[in-house]
Amino acid sequence: MKSYLVVGGCGFLGRYIVEALLARGEKKVHIFDIRKSFEDDRVTFHIGDIRKLEDLERACKGIDTVFHTASPTHGMGYDLYYSVNVTGTEMLVKACQNSGVAQLVYTSSSSVVFNGADIVNGDETLPYVGQHLDPYNKTKELGERAVLDVATNDPNSKLAVCAIRPAGIFGPRDVQGWPQFLIAAKEGKNKFMFGTGKNLCDWTYIDNVVHGHLLAADKMVPGSKINGQAYFITNDEPIPFWNMPIYAYEAFGYEKPKFKIPFAVMYYIALLIDFFVALLKPIKTIHPTITLFRMVYTNATRYFNINKAKRDLGYKPIVSVQEGMDRTRDWFKINYSQFINKK
Repeated sequence: MKSYLVVGGCGFLGRYIVEALLARGEKKVHIFDIRKSFEDDRVTFHIGDIRKLEDLERACKGIDTVFHTASPTHGMGYDLYYSVNVTGTEMLVKACQNSGVAQLVYTSSSSVVFNGADIVNGDETLPYVGQHLDPYNKTKELGERAVLDVATNDPNSKLAVCAIRPAGIFGPRDVQGWPQFLIAAKEGKNKFMFGTGKNLCDWTYIDNVVHGHLLAADKMVPGSKINGQAYFITNDEPIPFWNMPIYAYEAFGYEKPKFKIPFAVMYYIALLIDFFVALLKPIKTIHPTITLFRMVYTNATRYFNINKAKRDLGYKPIVSVQEGMDRTRDWFKINYSQFINKK
């Protein structure tokens, strides 16, 4: 029976991967994380720093498959992103190689190919971009390169690697998208829509992202066509970006936006805010709600062709966007309504 290590297994995606492994009967499931956030007697926990090789090697001992889901959330500084997403990933690759791990599945981002321009039916032939709009996706690209380079630079390596590029993850226990929507509505910010609201994008339900990761691990071996490849994973049903926040607003009794602010106006406001944030950085670190990246991201058309994942991994979504939104709504109503009402 294979043994699994989920790096970042106490986080949003990582914990879902752990639960999926346990649900299908896996008996050797390990978690590596900087802290322990839940209890489960079926799991072996390893607490450590992803930037420290010795911590990782202890956790990788006797492991067959590693899922690397660890990353700071959006809105942090470049130095932190680089130390975890790049240095930490490089350390994990070394630990896997030194420990005889057979497989490493890296959680990347669909935005490693996004520079602000519309992406219509984009696929894996899209190149990395020359200039990223935010440090998170820049460092996710560098981390992806560090993983995939194993296959490129050492075709005979015993470590098989691939990257999964999810687009717009959402679902129960989400700590970014839905909480931000609902807190914004609580603060009266749901009255405004930036742009036309017609731009299509991919939202991907958490169970589908997990499904893509497990398929990659189940099918990938050294020498296979999956080794060294990146795969976009989506729900394969792009919808207007604002459908998701509006659904969240209305599910909690808030009105949908009444006013549309032209994208050009918000673009220059965000540009100005970014300028002052950078100017004040030596004195004070600020995490504004409005940033240039968020304005561009929420107004661009961004959806992807997942034929490669269908062909190589046998992937297809197992939960629709609508069912995923309904499940997310129900979970937040039970678990987060009190939290939201206090904001």
